[in-house]
Amino acid sequence: MVVKTRSKSKKSATLNAKKASSDHYSVKTICQLTGLNEHTLRAWERRYQIVQPARGESGRRIYSIEDLEKLKLVTLLVRKGFLIGNIATNNLSELNELLGDASALTPEDEGQLERNNEYIELLRAAMASYDLTGLQSFLQQARVEYGIRPFLLEIVLPFMKFIGEAVHRGECTIGQEHAWSAIVKSELMQLLYLFSRTHSHQRDVRSPKTFAVATNEGNQHEFGALISAVLCAFHGYPTYFFGPNMPAKALAEAALAVGANCILLGLPTVKQMAAEEIDAFTHELISSMPKVCELWVGGQTSESLRANRSVRKLGSLVELEQLLTMIKKV
Repeated sequence: MVVKTRSKSKKSATLNAKKASSDHYSVKTICQLTGLNEHTLRAWERRYQIVQPARGESGRRIYSIEDLEKLKLVTLLVRKGFLIGNIATNNLSELNELLGDASALTPEDEGQLERNNEYIELLRAAMASYDLTGLQSFLQQARVEYGIRPFLLEIVLPFMKFIGEAVHRGECTIGQEHAWSAIVKSELMQLLYLFSRTHSHQRDVRSPKTFAVATNEGNQHEFGALISAVLCAFHGYPTYFFGPNMPAKALAEAALAVGANCILLGLPTVKQMAAEEIDAFTHELISSMPKVCELWVGGQTSESLRANRSVRKLGSLVELEQLLTMIKKV
């Protein structure tokens, strides 16, 4: 009886250990299951307090199943174009609502996320070895396989964020960053030119919107605005891209010259530029642009800009695309 009791006790301990291990996950396991790299995970925890893992006896971080589900959802939403700063503090219900249904990731989403990660890894390896031909080839391959919208939101945008984080950590050289920027800008400009030519004959009269797209003066980060311009052109709207660092009056004059009735402005984060500077620029732009022209802004806006009801604030590229689809049907 004593032997049996010990055996039962040992078996019970083993089962409890298995249960504990199934409910809690190491950093390595979390990264494998979400597709995140450890540096990104640490950055999200440090900057946005996305999850607050417990500590094991050895001092290592231990994640709960709720942490895992949240990180999966946030990863998927970020790959769909949402800004991490806008969704990091959301709970599981709110994140699921953003995905448009009340369940967690579907098997199809899991499979797609895995395929996305494969491409991201291919691009990362090509860049690390300065294989610029391979880098361009993988981008073109992904564009053909995915189609324009998923290519932009699930491949280009996430890899751009990876590059930004790698630069911040000192893990990406200036040469690598510039090579990636040159290649992806070339790809995006080709798409913009292609869609502009394709739709140029039938869209000018019918289109409810003509867009002038740029970033504000002092803001050199143009890729969010450029992707926005490609999406606008892809949906058939006349679109004019004026690049980064546009002075307010010059942008207003350019919008008037091309007949734009909507300026789409890419703003930096408040960490990159003081809120007062952003407010001063947008105030000057609004007072200078044609009265019939709307102002849409993307990026992290200041408090006063968020309170301005005459300005449409876009939380993500996904939201922009949904809006483009909606106004086309009106």
